[in-house]
Formats: sequence, structure tokens, C-alpha cells
Amino acid sequence: MLLQKWSHDATAWESLSVAEQEQAIGRTKDDSVELDDKPADSHVARTDQDQLGKIFRRNMPYGTIADHGTMFVGFSAEQRPLVTMLESMAGLTDGVRDALTRYTQPVTGAYYFVPSIQGLRRRGQ
Repeated sequence: MLLQKWSHDATAWESLSVAEQEQAIGRTKDDSVELDDKPADSHVARTDQDQLGKIFRRNMPYGTIADHGTMFVGFSAEQRPLVTMLESMAGLTDGVRDALTRYTQPVTGAYYFVPSIQGLRRRGQ
């Protein structure tokens, strides 16, 4: 499991037009439909699970008006897809950085081992 806390620069993000926000994310803002012609630096393109490996992921907002962002959790049977996703977002794979990282910064993050139910049952017997 990968757990991360990201802090948002809401002023910079909200100063963008809706079209610019959609290009950075790679989805429409109103209905969250993936853009047909998404930019290579869009968040959707940089975290494409068909290319990087399957990850069960969820985001949850946190904070106050002055200090807020997103808590991200990603689960994968292996660590490699999680690492590959982060490398892609940082531009380490091809020099193209995720556009969303211009408006949000990682504050903290860690990997955790989450045993399977079967593994826990074997330990408990």
C-alpha cells in the first residue's frame, strides 16, 4: 500500500480556466469523462494503468480553507506498479512531468505491507 498526503495550491489552480484544468487532469471537469485527445503531461496520461500496471486507488480531501489537499491511497499486489506510477508522475521515465504536480506537492508518503486475509489466518492458527 502507498499512502501519500498532497498539499494543494488552490490559488494557482483556481486561476486556471476550466479548459486548462481539464488539460492538466486529462478529464472533463463537469462529468469526469476522459479526454479523447489528452495531453501527454496530463495526470490521466501519466498514471495510465494500462501502461503502468493495475492499482486500486482512492483519494480523499483533507484540511481547512487555509491548508488542504488530498490523501491518496494505492493498493497493489506488488510494489512495482506504485513505484512506476510515481516515476511517471515525476517525469523520470521520459522527462515529461505530470501537469498536476505544478499545483499540488507531496507532503509525506510511505509504503506499507498489508497482508492478505489468508496470510493473517495462517498466522492466527
